Amino acid sequence: MIDSRHTAQSPDDPEHLSDLRSLVQRVMADGKISRQEAQQLRAALFADGQLTPDELEVVRKAMRENLGDNPLEFDWE
Repeated sequence: MIDSRHTAQSPDDPEHLSDLRSLVQRVMADGKISRQEAQQLRAALFADGQLTPDELEVVRKAMRENLGDNPLEFDWE
């Protein structure tokens, strides 16, 4: 899991992108995203204060692989 307090990794570092992909896969596994999962994902994406095209591509691909054409459900309960 990506630790949002650890910012030594470059946002385009292959290890960071791999960790991000794993986080997205875990969050999207049930097709739903909770408030806590959304916060974890947001913290990982903005840990260094920026969002890169590579990070967006990792998230987009991982979501497509896990959800296909199905919409992501929000579980805010």
